[in-house]
Amino acid sequence: MKKKYIGIVGYGRWAKKIIPTLQKYFNIGFICNSKIDYKLINLTNIDWIFILSNNETHYEILKYFFKKKIKIFCEKPLDSNLKKTRHLYKVAKKNRCKLYVDDVEFYKNKKINLKKINKIYRFKKARKSDVSLLHRLAYHDFYLLEKFINLKKISNIKLIENNFKLKISFKESDKIYYFSYKINSDKNIHSINDINLLKFKKKPLSEMFASMNKEKLDFIGNKKRTLFSSELISILKKEYK
Repeated sequence: MKKKYIGIVGYGRWAKKIIPTLQKYFNIGFICNSKIDYKLINLTNIDWIFILSNNETHYEILKYFFKKKIKIFCEKPLDSNLKKTRHLYKVAKKNRCKLYVDDVEFYKNKKINLKKINKIYRFKKARKSDVSLLHRLAYHDFYLLEKFINLKKISNIKLIENNFKLKISFKESDKIYYFSYKINSDKNIHSINDINLLKFKKKPLSEMFASMNKEKLDFIGNKKRTLFSSELISILKKEYK
């Protein structure tokens, strides 16, 4: 299949990490770092814009490209503010612009087995970060659990975040969820109950980009997962301001 052309806005650590995989599926028309104004770029023949910049910049960049009516891939979260996240979807709809938010863990195609008591762990050998672990790590597990959790039935919320560690627990209907996150760990761990999410047959990043190139994306499902994760984070943050 002929490779489509994409433009990239943002050239930080994550962008540099995924560009080699992107190049397998797309032709890169341009890359904008902090010194290059994306508003001055010629968008002729560009099929997708990849927004890989810092979270706090997403909102204004997205609004600009929605007006250009180009398909957009945005690194998660769409915005750290739920109200702005919902507004961005309204702007996308108004401009008839397709939007896909990073949900790479979904492409591991793992069957999640839930129990009365559910334990989710994710430890990373990652450097210190000023980004909340709610958005950096927990976000991914939240959208994986979107089909199982009714946000209106969540209760008994507990959240502790300090020293690059995050612990969350809550009750939902007859189930209890425990989440534990840590960076600067001495090993990598990612599991939901007995499911090891670090072992998978296919490369999830490649699977996601291949689906984009083939125009086989579930935009509706992605929107549901994005809003669910954002809404759950909003509930947790509201409970523990």
